[in-house]
Amino acid sequence: MNFRKILLVSLLLSPFSYAKNYLDENLQSYKWNGIDIVWMHDDTLPTYDVTFYFQEGALGDKPKLFGMTDLMFNQLTSGTKRYSQKQIVESLEFYGASYRSKVTHEFSLFNVGGLVKDFVPTMKMICHLFDNADFPKRELNQTKSRGLSRLKNLVTDHSKIASRAFRYESLKGTGFENPTEGTIKSLKNISSRDLKKRLEFFNKQAVKRVYIKGPKEVKELKGILANDCKWKQGHIATAVPVVKSLPEHKKIIFVSLPNANQVQLRIGRVLKTDEVNIGTEELKTFAANHLGGGFTSQLMQVLRVQKGLTYSAGAVVAEQGNYGRALIATFTKNKTLLELLESTLATIKKNSQKIDQKSFVLSRNNLKGNYLLGLESTTDFLQNLIIFDHRGKDYEEIYKFSKKIDSYKKSDLEKMIKELFGRQKQTILVAGDKKLVQVLKKAGFEVEVKDYKQYL
Repeated sequence: MNFRKILLVSLLLSPFSYAKNYLDENLQSYKWNGIDIVWMHDDTLPTYDVTFYFQEGALGDKPKLFGMTDLMFNQLTSGTKRYSQKQIVESLEFYGASYRSKVTHEFSLFNVGGLVKDFVPTMKMICHLFDNADFPKRELNQTKSRGLSRLKNLVTDHSKIASRAFRYESLKGTGFENPTEGTIKSLKNISSRDLKKRLEFFNKQAVKRVYIKGPKEVKELKGILANDCKWKQGHIATAVPVVKSLPEHKKIIFVSLPNANQVQLRIGRVLKTDEVNIGTEELKTFAANHLGGGFTSQLMQVLRVQKGLTYSAGAVVAEQGNYGRALIATFTKNKTLLELLESTLATIKKNSQKIDQKSFVLSRNNLKGNYLLGLESTTDFLQNLIIFDHRGKDYEEIYKFSKKIDSYKKSDLEKMIKELFGRQKQTILVAGDKKLVQVLKKAGFEVEVKDYKQYL
């Protein structure tokens, strides 16, 4: 860890005023051609990191074209009238540039990183792609063919098909249930023309922000954005649904997987709009970490250490702008499904009623330590700022995390675990061999059987 990283972490542990001074001195904001720019000055290494944020995501995909936004970003390097896909990829590889995209339902990100000495030609090429991507039919068809093949073979990855099915069932009717990467049916409908129209919207109409990490040379991006990307600030964003109610799942959803020798378990729910961004994010994170945030968490101690039912069990709570998700994920052998399910539910119930002091302190300290490590690099720090901006939170909240965690009592944590994972609100999904349906029914559970193909 270099000096700047040591300084950043130590400041996070220091009195708030000192931490705030660090933020004030190293984080600068500008408006370039109407676009908000957030620059984290960092000259410790001759590298840069740029992330383009668009306040537009998969919610903007038309019903028959789910996956269009994700495919558009994926195909940006497929070719322009001036450069072939081979030329584009070789050029970016020559400059040692890394690039990737991330599409959520509410927003999209495109990230570029590399050496400062190659910053200008790399960013000029990236902007050329945004301004001139042609989405050639040959390359698009090849990518669609690979995507369709991957989806058809998803049944061989039991964890992924279970998570995909769980997303749909737990968010059904909210507007957020469809996968951002699309479905077999929707991918077949997407054409080059659709991708061009979608990219035009992102270039001309979508609300944008740019996050930069690097030394003073990165300010050359100002001219590149104006002259090569030809961007101005947009003012249109797809309306984001308000989640007012939970899907009703009184029965266990059972997704039948052929010849499965393991069984996947998912338990969780959607967080309604009035449950997110209300100042309880830290307590929700505490609850998820206590239940399934690592080897010392309660689920791991019970399911793996004490009973040997699984190798892993995790819990997570995540919020976006208008909704959130609470999720527990684990797996086991077919013969131990009932014991896993009952032990998981019992562990949730126990920790929603009475948490012992030792595990409470251990969870609290682990969470605080992991949070600081997650902010160790300035790149990770910028990712936090992106999420904060999207959710309308003040940057200063970053430095209050540890203090907030210290302020919570056991009763606060017990209440939040019950609120997030209480049995009456949960969607429970099991994915495995169909013979296990009878095992669940004999144990007294009501079961609704689904075919995995409906989630592809």
